[in-house]
Amino acid sequence: MSNLKNQKLKLKFYQLRLFPYIVIGSLIFYFNSNLDLNYLFKGYLVLIESQLCIIIVFLMTGKFNNKTHK
Repeated sequence: MSNLKNQKLKLKFYQLRLFPYIVIGSLIFYFNSNLDLNYLFKGYLVLIESQLCIIIVFLMTGKFNNKTHK
């Protein structure tokens, strides 16, 4: 039998790259689902928020990657 209690979850950095995008996407979905706006305006708002958040996460991960490699 395998001893599962002694095994640790070992995640590498490249396995966690998708995590910030999932968190940002779920937050965008949560905040926009509570709004009582026109569907067309809500769609444009989702597109703008998601583009901005993708750029912010991309720049922050680039900044953190540069600090860890130096």
